[in-house]
Amino acid sequence: MISVGLDVGSTKVAAVAIESQENLYQDTVEVIGFSEVSVPNDAIVNGAVKNVKQVGMAIRSALSQLAMRSDLEIGHVNVSFGGGHVQVSSLSSSMVRPTSAISNEVTQEDVEHLIKDLYRAQNEPNFEVMHVIPGEFVVDNSPTVKEPVGRVGVRLGGDFLVVSGNRQAIELTKNSLKTADQSLEFDQLLLAPIAAGLAVLSEDEMEAGIALVDIGDHVTDIVIYQGGIIRYISSFPIAGRHITADLKTGCGIQLDGAELLKKKYGESLSENTALNIEILVNYLKGRPPKQVLKKNVALIIEERLKEIAALVYAEILESGFSDDLIGGIVLTGGTANLPEIETLFSRVANDMPVRVGIPERLAHTPKADFVSSTSYATALGLAWAGLKKIDMRIESICPLFPSNSHVISKTDEVIKPSGGNPLFEGLKKLNPFSSGDKEDKTGGGY
Repeated sequence: MISVGLDVGSTKVAAVAIESQENLYQDTVEVIGFSEVSVPNDAIVNGAVKNVKQVGMAIRSALSQLAMRSDLEIGHVNVSFGGGHVQVSSLSSSMVRPTSAISNEVTQEDVEHLIKDLYRAQNEPNFEVMHVIPGEFVVDNSPTVKEPVGRVGVRLGGDFLVVSGNRQAIELTKNSLKTADQSLEFDQLLLAPIAAGLAVLSEDEMEAGIALVDIGDHVTDIVIYQGGIIRYISSFPIAGRHITADLKTGCGIQLDGAELLKKKYGESLSENTALNIEILVNYLKGRPPKQVLKKNVALIIEERLKEIAALVYAEILESGFSDDLIGGIVLTGGTANLPEIETLFSRVANDMPVRVGIPERLAHTPKADFVSSTSYATALGLAWAGLKKIDMRIESICPLFPSNSHVISKTDEVIKPSGGNPLFEGLKKLNPFSSGDKEDKTGGGY
């Protein structure tokens, strides 16, 4: 079976196609195609589409590249949503089962009926319920029932996380898909950090307790799992773009240059960065390169990351599950590529274990190697959502839309990353006791 994920992010649209194969290891898929297309500035702000035409063109380009590179005919996709317009509420609901005998067992149909009632219960007139995620169920007087099907009882209830999106923002996302291709359909609109969790978390981690932290461009999202169940979802509007803005101001360069500076030479901790390394930045056409100390770049990034880590830890404490997260924190999103970010987060979060979540369970191919990065986690997770359930106890956490499988055949084309960027003239190691400067080639990046 083949599934396609389409991650519509604030800075890019990423698409990935995967295929499950019987001859691969259990719970492993093959990447058969991928693509990534930049989104114009301000076309998507805080996760909400602002320019349908520009986003639609980016989606069309991404899917066109994916189709050519993998020889797929794409008709259906799983699509991400997220950002500041999303609301999450905790609700309890119950019903009396339609039974004529007290001995009757709870059925899967009973559970689905209880959940469908919550989709019809709108919290606010301008919001649409996108996910209903069950926590613990209650069957008659038995609370904290993880699996209710098969239990004997008359009254069925439970606690649920209800994820809602601004109706206009959701419609603009759908309109962007139609602008890209009138015939394009979606199977699931899935909250981006939940999708990322499918790609980077193991079943054991979800069972033991884990906090997934997706540091996007405008928003940082947190999803907490415990006992194999999504227990808590939250977000705050400070993320990678704020680090870039800090570098822009602190280094006196343009925003695009600050973003490239962060990606190529950014570090999470300043303590190990030498004082005498200078970066030459082409910051304005026709002007000589600007000299920027790498130490200052690290200091600026470190301070903003400490703030983000502190806000994440505050949300973990607020959730009430801080003592139950045996797996600690898993970081994903483009910002998670910054070197030593795990150490910084662990220090701020009271020495919780921290790792960077790289997509796993992929057959070893050149295509898989290319997308095995935090920036492709959401797109891969969206593709995974076409192959497996997010919660095995229910049919779907999304409203059910009729669809069948959708894509055909594949090729083995390998896409290679592009070369370097002319923004950086190079690194110089400054020696205050020498009249000359030595070039340092160890700048690296990610």
